[in-house]
Amino acid sequence: MKRVLSSWIVVIGLGAVADARQDSSTVRMMLLGDVNLGRKVGQAILKGDTLYPFVNARERLEAVDLVFANLESQLTDQGGETQHPRDNLIFCGPPAGAWTLGRSGLDIVSTANNHAFDYGFKGLHETITALNDAGVALAGTSGAAVRAFPPATIARNGIRFGFLAYTEFVNIKGNWSDHIAVYDSARAADDVQHLRQNVDIVIASYHGGAEYVTRPRSRTLRNLRALASAGADIVVGHHPHVPQGVERRGTSVILYSLGNFVFYQPQHYWTQIGLAAEVTVVKRGDSTRVLEILLHPVAAGLQPGWRISAGALDSLDRRFQSTTSHSVRRDADIFRVDVAN
Repeated sequence: MKRVLSSWIVVIGLGAVADARQDSSTVRMMLLGDVNLGRKVGQAILKGDTLYPFVNARERLEAVDLVFANLESQLTDQGGETQHPRDNLIFCGPPAGAWTLGRSGLDIVSTANNHAFDYGFKGLHETITALNDAGVALAGTSGAAVRAFPPATIARNGIRFGFLAYTEFVNIKGNWSDHIAVYDSARAADDVQHLRQNVDIVIASYHGGAEYVTRPRSRTLRNLRALASAGADIVVGHHPHVPQGVERRGTSVILYSLGNFVFYQPQHYWTQIGLAAEVTVVKRGDSTRVLEILLHPVAAGLQPGWRISAGALDSLDRRFQSTTSHSVRRDADIFRVDVAN
């Protein structure tokens, strides 16, 4: 197992890593928050600095076996534009951003979010094409009109992972309903249950809820919990742009919101601090389980890094204590979450 570099760790107590036997397979997976390759980042990529947003994060991402993120921006050729001239909430990265992701260690992204139609069908199709060309898998959108959105499946070390992605809403109106996976509880439950039959681990990404809030609101909690109850092993939330708490529901783990990763929002304190969830999965015979989850603090922004100040760590500790129903124990710069049944 490769060395884990971490200054802050939240351990989900699903068993000790030392339990892994030599005859078992192990995969370390990193789940990231919101990644926006538009605006200033997009301009840097257009100028040829394709590794610009991940220069400080790339080494750790390449050290794990599988990396997932929410891709918050379409990747499309708009003649040099990476932000709408009259609306700063419409943005995109260039198609070369797909190579940025792949060369920085990312394997799969969610494309189901409120910005999935910012530049219409041109943007949607070019995003899918660019990701496919770069070898980055995606979940949550489809170039062809579909009734059921296909999951993305990836195998590592003999362990099969399945990813589903949903968004609560889309900003731009259009005839996109058969191309963007908008969350529907019945359909999502059916998706999870069907995927469950073909993979060892199911990860469901949910993009929705209120922005900049400390805790998910009731509707968001209901939807996150429904995905867990349907059988997703890990449910990961995006869109609030701030870190939120953790919940164990049965054998599932819900990460309410990982906050930002590559996203520059200096106007709020918590939009500048994100989380990256390092998940260790072990398979022994026919049994596969999530063995451990470590939450790394992230200095989110144009070029995210892995170090935050001691004061920010203290604030993050207090935030976890107020946003999770589970016991959190701080041991120096390690935070352990007791989620045992």
